Amino acid sequence: MDPFARLQPTSDRYATLPIDEAFDWSAVGRHLGAGEWYLVVFRSVRRRGADERRLTEFDDRAHAEAASSPGYVHYFKGPSASDGSCLSFCIWASRAEARAAAGRPDHAEAVTLLDEMYQEYRLELIRLRGHADGRLSFEPYDQPHGSADPHGAIETTAQSAA
Repeated sequence: MDPFARLQPTSDRYATLPIDEAFDWSAVGRHLGAGEWYLVVFRSVRRRGADERRLTEFDDRAHAEAASSPGYVHYFKGPSASDGSCLSFCIWASRAEARAAAGRPDHAEAVTLLDEMYQEYRLELIRLRGHADGRLSFEPYDQPHGSADPHGAIETTAQSAA
């Protein structure tokens, strides 16, 4: 069974929690084993009146394109909370493969909707490490291994004007 199939938010506040607390990762850690992956976390708050049909259409196309890309591991499309906040993520075998996929046409087209559909959004680029005992560790990708603040460094933060 796919360990990602059972990955669900730990609470209604999942979109505001650190990624390692937002989900129960235990089954995923046991499945992945030892290794390193690249995790792209997309946190957002949708604008009131955002065109959900259009947003879903663009997201579905970008997801299908990503799933056919080298290095793709998993995509989690988070549910939108009552306040419009959401957390989605994609796991990749490597940063290089994630960046290559981000340059593909359907992803590039989906990015054009950011200012129109989102009140705010933020990308967190995470180094996901699997340990032999099934534990997973999460740290900002560009932070040196073992630094004190595993949730502090966020590569990209953006807020669009209202």
